[in-house]
Amino acid sequence: MKKKIFLVLGLMAAIMPPAAEDVAAAESVETCSTCAECTTELASGAFGTVVLDTDIVDHAGTCIDLSSGESNVVFDCNGHLIDGDELALESVRGVTLMHGSGVTIRNCAISDFDSGVFLVDSSGIEITANQIASNRIGIDLSHADSNLVDGNTVRGNSTGIKISDSDNNTFSDNLVCDNFPWDFYFASGTGNVGIDNTCDSTSYWNDVGTTGCTFSCVVFQCGFESGNLGDWSSVIE
Repeated sequence: MKKKIFLVLGLMAAIMPPAAEDVAAAESVETCSTCAECTTELASGAFGTVVLDTDIVDHAGTCIDLSSGESNVVFDCNGHLIDGDELALESVRGVTLMHGSGVTIRNCAISDFDSGVFLVDSSGIEITANQIASNRIGIDLSHADSNLVDGNTVRGNSTGIKISDSDNNTFSDNLVCDNFPWDFYFASGTGNVGIDNTCDSTSYWNDVGTTGCTFSCVVFQCGFESGNLGDWSSVIE
């Protein structure tokens, strides 16, 4: 009899709709104006989307620090800038995601940090439509599995995208150019897939079906000069 009761309770839990407060949080939108305010709102679990409503310039230290397993939230910079103080030391990042899942970082312009976006021990993260420039590493994945890095412009960093000890990630439609010495630096991992990326200098990185990236930066720079690539002026050089 007890087994039947537990089975019925289990089935009821499986088909019950999410609580009203959970639905409200997922659909709610909040704005923020500073690194501390954005970090607090993203970590609170009270909002589905947090939108940056102004540029942040010359910030000292890591700006967005999500190191406590935050999940299921969108950080949308709405095209605004997150800028460091140009004296960034190691471990000072524009955005840090640690032990997280289901987080989206989009529409951010990030510059002058040790790492623009640092992803560690996280999964199900989407890094999309960002412009990342003038950092030591643009996007840095370490022990990060099953994430999506899509549609970003990563230029003028020492290393554009770095992948180490990370598995089953997808990198698609990224423009990764003018990073020296490496646009893509692949250190270790398995099952990572590159699709239709643009770059020139790679270390052990190949898109599907080709050597290096699918497209060359030279071709796209010509298009950029003629106004076909969108606006890069929002990132401070």
